[in-house]
Amino acid sequence: MPIGKQKYDDTEITQEELKEKYDDLIKEALLKADSNLEVKRADEIAKPGCITSDIIARIMYSDIVIADVTYPNPNVFYELGLRHACKAGTIIIRDETGPKTPFDIAHLRHIQYNNTATGLKKLADDIKQQLEFIYSNPTEPDNQLLEQAKLMSYRFMQYATPTEDPEQSKIEVLEAMFQSPELMSIALRKSNGEEISQSELMNALLSNPDSSSKLFRILAKSGAISLKDFNLKRKE
Repeated sequence: MPIGKQKYDDTEITQEELKEKYDDLIKEALLKADSNLEVKRADEIAKPGCITSDIIARIMYSDIVIADVTYPNPNVFYELGLRHACKAGTIIIRDETGPKTPFDIAHLRHIQYNNTATGLKKLADDIKQQLEFIYSNPTEPDNQLLEQAKLMSYRFMQYATPTEDPEQSKIEVLEAMFQSPELMSIALRKSNGEEISQSELMNALLSNPDSSSKLFRILAKSGAISLKDFNLKRKE
């Protein structure tokens, strides 16, 4: 939601009025809907650094994002778009006394509220219903972008580094070596401190191409070996 003074037509809403609405109505309704929620607004993130980065990180990782689109605030609309592109779990709310919702998001499900004691109870009940659906259907698309992506099997860009299980890699290495007696023999001799020549290692690898290929891929992926270990030289 906006955190600074807002103006539309001949109406002006002060920063203090917005903060009061958040503290006394929106946050209160959220905690009534689910008391286990940790509710944070942008200006409550009290730590050094770029507040924009903090907001974007929370947009990306928060289980739930509440977007108050009452006022035509470009920051709110931009952040709502970011969230829609990241994941599901967004609830849109608006004050029923505010201006008309922009066309581009008017078709999305909204919760309308009014800033009264009765409005607080209704807002909490409406949010609770949507939270229950989100908790039961965490990956269900809640906007047109995600719906289209699901329909088209669109693959989003992946930046996360896959985590490797070291124990699983060890098991795969042993399985590959058990398929080649020559490699197992070399491993045992190596563990006893015996020097193994490069030609002997290459002959053992060539004796069982299937298991050797699998073993080489596992070891190369883990960084245990590389092509330079074999001193391969280009012919003149």
